[in-house]
Amino acid sequence: MSRFPSLQLHPGRSLGFLILGASLHDVLSRLKAQPHLYPTIDVSYSPTQPLVAPIILTLPANGFRLRFDGPDQRLRLIEILDFGKTQLSYKNIDLVKLPEENATTAAAPSQHGPIFRHVYNRLMGPTFPGEYLAPDDSSSDQTGLYVLSYPGIAFTFPLEHSAWSPDADFVSLLSSTAAGPAKSLAIFHGASWHEARKDLFTRPCPHPRSLALSMKGKEYQPDEIELAVIFGGGVVELGRRSSSPFRIVLGETTPQDLVAELGPPDAIYRKNDHRLSIHKLRRREPRASHGSYGASPAKSEDLFDTDHSSAHTTTDDSDAEEDTDQRDDDSSQSTAKCFYNYFHHGFDIFISYPSGPSPPFPTANALAQPPTTNRAMDRLVATKVILHGNVPGSYPFNRHRRSQWIIDPDAAGTSNILDSETSFTTLSNELRNLWKGSYGSNHAEKATQNAIVLDRDWGDSPGSSYEVLEGWEDGEQTQKRGSSTQEGPGSGTTQIFGFPGMLFEVLKNDVSFPKQCQGQRRSMSIRRLRPTTWQSTLHLPKSTLPPKQASDLKQQEYLERCTLNLYKWQRQTREDKPEFVLHDGPPFANGPLHIGHALNKILKDITCRFQLALGKRIDFVPGWDCHGLPIEIKALGQAPERTTEPLQIRKAAKSLATAAIAQQKASFWQWGIMADWGHPWKTMDLNFELRQLEVFSTMVKKGLIQRRLKPVYWSPSSRTALAEAEVEYREDHKSTAAYVQYPMQFRVDDQVSTIGLVVWTTTPWTLPANKAIAVNSNLEYWHIKSPKHGHVIIAQTALPEAKDYLGEGYEIVQMIHGSYLATKNYLDPVGMEKKAKKPRPILHADFVSPSLGTGLVHIAPGHGMDDYDLCLKHGITPFTPVDDAGCFSNLVLPRRRHEALNGKPVLDQGTEAVLELFDSVGALIKRDVFVHKYPYDWRTKQPLIIRATEQWFADVGQIQAEALESLKAVNFVPESGKDRLMSFVANRKEWCISRQRAWGVPIPALYTSSGKALLTAESVDHIITKVKSRGIAAWWSDEDTDPEWVAPSIRARYPKSIYRRGKDTMDVWFDSGTSWTQMAEDGNSAPADVYLEGTDQHRGWFQSSLLTYIARHDHQSRAPFRRLVTHGFVLDSAGRKMSKSVGNVISPREIIDGTLLPGGKDGKHETMGADALRLWVAMSDYTSDVRVSPAVLQTVHIQLKKYRNTFKFTLGVLQDFDGPPTMKPEALGSTHRMALLQLGHTFRLVHTYYSEGNYSKALSEINRYVVKDLSGFYIESVRDVLYLDQGEVRRQAQFTMLIIHQCLQTMLGPITPLLIEEVWDHSPGYVKTSYPHPLQIVWADHQKGLDLFHDAHLALDMPILSKALAGINSAQEKARRKDLMGSGVNCSVLLQVQAGDGEGPDVMSCFDRHRSELAAMFAVSVVELDGTGVGPGHGWAGERMASEEFDVEGVKVTAHVHKPSKAKCIRCWRFLAPPEAPKDAALCERCETVIEQLSLTQPELFEPSAQAATAG
Repeated sequence: MSRFPSLQLHPGRSLGFLILGASLHDVLSRLKAQPHLYPTIDVSYSPTQPLVAPIILTLPANGFRLRFDGPDQRLRLIEILDFGKTQLSYKNIDLVKLPEENATTAAAPSQHGPIFRHVYNRLMGPTFPGEYLAPDDSSSDQTGLYVLSYPGIAFTFPLEHSAWSPDADFVSLLSSTAAGPAKSLAIFHGASWHEARKDLFTRPCPHPRSLALSMKGKEYQPDEIELAVIFGGGVVELGRRSSSPFRIVLGETTPQDLVAELGPPDAIYRKNDHRLSIHKLRRREPRASHGSYGASPAKSEDLFDTDHSSAHTTTDDSDAEEDTDQRDDDSSQSTAKCFYNYFHHGFDIFISYPSGPSPPFPTANALAQPPTTNRAMDRLVATKVILHGNVPGSYPFNRHRRSQWIIDPDAAGTSNILDSETSFTTLSNELRNLWKGSYGSNHAEKATQNAIVLDRDWGDSPGSSYEVLEGWEDGEQTQKRGSSTQEGPGSGTTQIFGFPGMLFEVLKNDVSFPKQCQGQRRSMSIRRLRPTTWQSTLHLPKSTLPPKQASDLKQQEYLERCTLNLYKWQRQTREDKPEFVLHDGPPFANGPLHIGHALNKILKDITCRFQLALGKRIDFVPGWDCHGLPIEIKALGQAPERTTEPLQIRKAAKSLATAAIAQQKASFWQWGIMADWGHPWKTMDLNFELRQLEVFSTMVKKGLIQRRLKPVYWSPSSRTALAEAEVEYREDHKSTAAYVQYPMQFRVDDQVSTIGLVVWTTTPWTLPANKAIAVNSNLEYWHIKSPKHGHVIIAQTALPEAKDYLGEGYEIVQMIHGSYLATKNYLDPVGMEKKAKKPRPILHADFVSPSLGTGLVHIAPGHGMDDYDLCLKHGITPFTPVDDAGCFSNLVLPRRRHEALNGKPVLDQGTEAVLELFDSVGALIKRDVFVHKYPYDWRTKQPLIIRATEQWFADVGQIQAEALESLKAVNFVPESGKDRLMSFVANRKEWCISRQRAWGVPIPALYTSSGKALLTAESVDHIITKVKSRGIAAWWSDEDTDPEWVAPSIRARYPKSIYRRGKDTMDVWFDSGTSWTQMAEDGNSAPADVYLEGTDQHRGWFQSSLLTYIARHDHQSRAPFRRLVTHGFVLDSAGRKMSKSVGNVISPREIIDGTLLPGGKDGKHETMGADALRLWVAMSDYTSDVRVSPAVLQTVHIQLKKYRNTFKFTLGVLQDFDGPPTMKPEALGSTHRMALLQLGHTFRLVHTYYSEGNYSKALSEINRYVVKDLSGFYIESVRDVLYLDQGEVRRQAQFTMLIIHQCLQTMLGPITPLLIEEVWDHSPGYVKTSYPHPLQIVWADHQKGLDLFHDAHLALDMPILSKALAGINSAQEKARRKDLMGSGVNCSVLLQVQAGDGEGPDVMSCFDRHRSELAAMFAVSVVELDGTGVGPGHGWAGERMASEEFDVEGVKVTAHVHKPSKAKCIRCWRFLAPPEAPKDAALCERCETVIEQLSLTQPELFEPSAQAATAG
């Protein structure tokens, strides 16, 4: 990982997120938000021409410089001056490769840029010659600069002056040693640097000021404001970049108008609580007015943000000024006042109730004052517009914002241009002349226009601003704005000059701002007991748990603790506990793991971890399937000189499997899988192979193993037989289909003549192996005379399609019954056999369908399962003229003709050759291409053939009934898996278990010189003893006829017989199917509690395990598993399978590393960790196919951060908990007991879902609880108590939070064990000493504790209280839509309850029982109750803002939301302080008491004057 920031170059557009045209405000905001990446930011400008000369922003630690134009302050030029401080790339190609973070060298990174050839050949491509800049001193030893320009980007290369020649080829010149690597780089807007530099700072910008607006994918964004035109009379016209102007009329324009035209404000500053309500730009239709313009800041606040300092200060990124207008004292109106801050446009708009009209300019050309007859004085409207000048010296005030404005000359009646670029001296003189004679007196004029001095600190605002005001402000009112009434410069930092309807605040030229003032406000000590900071009196959560995942080193420690150590601990300490066995379906030891492995293994781990939480002892031993074709194919590729020697192949294969196991084991462990990693079982271990052979021996003794010549699936690409489980099907296979006719003798018109039997086949290559033709005796057939093909026979049902292959004009001669044809014979048309004239039978077969083909079926018993069974009944032996490679053998035709087919692959050239033979004798009627479902080799993905070979079969038909009976007692998840597995078992009679491979367990068969097989219990048992003593490799290394492998008793009986060992190996499904031998058996129950694999294992491992287990155990209808769980496959977001060719493969490593998250491809991703992979598995409904995509992973990432923030909060509030380890229920308040009731319900429900294996529902319930019950209700209710209270009241909340903290860890433990380990690592000491580790605790212990707090009466009250909370929230939203309130504490609530009829719940009594806690429970300032309709009387609250009526089981309740009547407490922000208290010193009774206590116990928190007063 690089230790440098990584940015992508986009010529003519951007460097990373720095986009040309962006505003200085936006760029600085982004840079300051990442101090770890951009630690130093220097801003410089011209003190004499701040609005003309460019503004330069330098980042020395990052090696680049940004230039902004003066008038508009937009980014115009990006310069890279040092290539060694930022990792730069273009189209994902690095310009210069910087050292990695773990590099051992201590040297500073190279200062050099890319060489010319890298730029010219790899990055940018060819271009035109550039410009050479000679050095000032033209001596030969000096170096000049060569500027190489492309559209939007230019490089400068140092070049020895002595090498320069105008006639030289610049490519050769810059490629020579005379040129050095690039010294700098510039990104600009233009075709070339030569052309762009002429008007670089004046040309129109192609991109908007806001970086957010420059991003792609936005359907609608408000247009940018280019110029504000002031017409006077409270009219301001905003000229826009591409759309028509928008006119603001002060006193009439509503907030809805502003949002519709300008979009939601970037922030809302509320004067009554000094907090921002940040609005993110939402997707909307143009000019649409939306929603609540004053959303509560408390609701948008992160519930788990442990640093609330910003919420308790008036220093913020908003512009507002204290307005001492008399109406501000009226709380009913001041709560609605706010500033709409439009940062990117460079102005703010004040929203309040209207006052008097704004005066027009005193000229005949002034715009007429808009009529005021329609003004609604009780409606919120725009009453001020603040336009920020933002000259560079005023940066501390207005956050680098600037708007350009002009006073309309016609409206003002001036000949001179008065705008934002005009010096204030000129502007002031013009306005004085303009308004001369308009004042009531000289005193009024002097009072308005005299300078008022303000002492602005860093963070105060606005600065260098121009206000357009509604109404007239006289000198006395205006003076109140300043901190001094003195005339002249004074000691302040800015001055205010006033004119009717306008105010100008101007920065004093001699001002300097010390850095230590940044972010501070001065305040006067009004109360004797005043803390140094109010924040110091709060119990803000403080936790050492980091906001992001711990370092890799710590993660490895957590992994070891929650996997290896935890597994060892439970094996040692729970020896007397019930055992839970999950038997591992072995992954194939071949190559790296994929996302399907993660789904499978993590599901198993979650299952085991939940059982561990139930108090059980876990037995989970991982296993690997090590034999099989894919590994052997790799081994063949690595064997010396492509040998086919079995020992060499086996040696290479074992080495490959061993390496793959090591790689896979490391990956499994990194996923947090808890298992016995030190003792895995492997199918290539001798102990496993011996137990497998013992199972095979038992099946031999029971007569279940037989050798037969029978058709099997044969893979020419693998040169081996395959079982059904190794076959997959493709729906789009194309076969060459053909209609051919076989001749038979038939009497027509009393004469014997030849007639053709028409058959249709999709495998013409099997025609040489034809032994019969099948018909259905129950069908009717037609004798047809075709002009082209003569007399033929087809089924009556095939007549509609007959013209397609027989042609037009055929006639029907007669009907022939199928039963008659089944007694006849036919002949070979092309002489495939030596006795070509030997008749072949026509046979009846039920499988002949009237709906497919011609009703006559060509039968080749050597190449078809049904064909084989039919011929077996009639004593017809299979004929298979095809070799192991899928080519015709020399048996295909008589010796004199076999050259026509011999050696040709049957699926292509062989098919063509066969059809040519039939066509040569007139037997081919038609050929065509047929698309259909066809079997393929699951490993090589090549088509199969069916071929009769001598193979070993397991006669599973004998144990089928027992196997099916055993499945009745198995619990299937999902339930549909039962029918699926039973269907596979019921339809399987035989199992081909032999494979023609070297890498596997040998079938212990011996063969005589004549090829006769010897396989008896006696011979097999003797071979097993030899394997024990010599090892499995000796089967291939010993001499083929070594007599030691033959049992002595057999040698004694047949002394002259010589036996050789067979070379076939067992099907790998037989290997893994006997893995149950690795588990302990008690003889009374299934050895495994759970088998868990993909749904494809119904026809694979599940089936082979069941059949071998039933075969091994006598008369025991019991499966090797009690529960069988299946999961689906992993698909992409479009529902497609993962495929390298499609490019949609997602690896588990990518999820863990976070590279799929937004920004991940640029190296800015945040590591997600193994818990993210596990969380994705848990949230997926694995009973069907599951999907994974970056969008899904983003949801996972957000959820995981939510858990981390939750634990960070709970740990933070528990750090100083000194209460008892337990409390009695009656000691807790209603809110705490309600929280424990909610927790108990969730805890039981999650337990149920875990028990059912429904992990997605368990996680969904946990998420619901965290968001709704914990965050939405309990934390919101007790936040005040946790932050503000002292003593027993706070300890109750902490005790409740401790229980929640412990139970939440237990619920999440099976899914996110690494997070739980990390939380434990940061837990307070008393938690570690008083409670068990959360991954070791037993679920029932928590449940018992929660049951102690179950309160049946409170459980009946909870629905009533929940409905009341919903009703209050609804009423608050109504008030917010009217812009009447912000956060919930900004209101008082009256609950009016209608008298009931006695049958429903006693709602009023319920409210009365919890009266003292209702305000905290509902997160409001005051709650009053009214059950009579009379009301609580006067003075308890202000005017009503909104109401909501709701029903509680037939009882009507109305929630009335009122404005508070009391003052806002400066410490807790609830409106509970005395109304007459000073605004900056108002404390409620609760906070007053706490402050007095703290002054005695922690006097260091208070200002010296307060301490002295206390001491006195």
